Amino acid sequence: MSKPELAERALVGNEHLVPAEVRSSLPGIRKGIFYGWWIVGVAMMAQIVSNGLSVYSYGLLVIPIGTELGVTRTEMMWGKTGFLIVALVASPILGKLLDRYSARVLMALGSVSMGLSFILLSVSETLAEVTLSFAVLPAFAYTLIGMLGTNTLVTRWFTNRRGRALALIAMGASIGGLLIPYLFQSLIDASGWRSACLWVGVISIAVTLPVILLFVRNRPSDIGLNPDGAETDATSMPPFTPAATTMQISTLMRSVVFWRIGLGISAVFAAAAAVTINIVPFAQGHGLAASQATLLLPMIAVSALAGKLVFSFVADRIDLKLALLSSMALQALPIAALTQVSDFTAMLACAIIYGLASGTQVPSWAGLLAQVYGPRDFGFVMGCMLPLVTGTSALIIPLTAVLFDRTGDYVIAFMFLVALTLLSVAIFLKPLRKEAGHPQ
Repeated sequence: MSKPELAERALVGNEHLVPAEVRSSLPGIRKGIFYGWWIVGVAMMAQIVSNGLSVYSYGLLVIPIGTELGVTRTEMMWGKTGFLIVALVASPILGKLLDRYSARVLMALGSVSMGLSFILLSVSETLAEVTLSFAVLPAFAYTLIGMLGTNTLVTRWFTNRRGRALALIAMGASIGGLLIPYLFQSLIDASGWRSACLWVGVISIAVTLPVILLFVRNRPSDIGLNPDGAETDATSMPPFTPAATTMQISTLMRSVVFWRIGLGISAVFAAAAAVTINIVPFAQGHGLAASQATLLLPMIAVSALAGKLVFSFVADRIDLKLALLSSMALQALPIAALTQVSDFTAMLACAIIYGLASGTQVPSWAGLLAQVYGPRDFGFVMGCMLPLVTGTSALIIPLTAVLFDRTGDYVIAFMFLVALTLLSVAIFLKPLRKEAGHPQ
């Protein structure tokens, strides 16, 4: 059998058996190119789609769907809240599965789930159907091809350059926020929200599924490599086995560090999620047209992208906790400023500062978890922490809407989010320690 034929057969799951001279013929494994950077590219693409659709785009549907169905702003937020609740329940289970089984298969399932959710949304006729369409399948999709799935996968492929890799895949979330809301709003304006959701669902599957199936490999050892690209003898390396994951939930729940990181991140992420969802309706409430108000989301994404790009060059040389503290403190300023502004220019300035501040938080958090707990149980640890994160957001997002419905504006709601952000700063002030028994 020729080398190319052997290489092709290796791609179906037996990459750890391929000799070193044959591995050079595999896609992406050529001299000077570490396959981990191909993994980073796929993870960026997955983040573009998952974050662009599930995080940045729901706010675009609040007014058109709410108007057609005759429901309040608070009722429309139950779709997003349901999404967070389902993700809350699913994250620990899916995190454990990502540590134990094929990331490629699980991410492929996430790709299909994301597309189907928007196809179902396009034919929804009641508030209950809208809520279920956005709450169930997108939650699984976002978990598997979003933050948990991509960070778990990439963390295995890097050690010394992990901070840069995590920052680069986090850039995908910002690129998704930059491109997808604009394209989605253009489709809504051109053909209505139902047709737009149908096309988005079909295109998302067509873009993500083939790439995941072709390129995702679970670990460097599957193709005879070490993290960061150091080659080893593939024939002497046993494949990963599920028994290698040892973290127990009882141990994790007793970890003070786990709760401190989780509570601090939950507070700041909840505030950020509430601002992102409400900033377009906030701007429209001040008289801005939908097309102009929508530009605030891409501006947040551009600013976050710039912050992540800078962070990718320094992430492996700075204190990640200090980086988190700085971004949290800075995030509070533009949220507070939004309570005092009414013109588009001022809102744009707030969006820029807010994006710069919040952009580095996810890669800093992921890198911090990898430092404290190591990559072996990373998916399980992040999966167990995400229910705390999403549960907090599930409470804060509708509470923000309730405060708007009660007061008629966002002043009280946004000041509450400022207080929540400052609470996260206070939680992170005490030094963290590395958990024993978990190599980096």
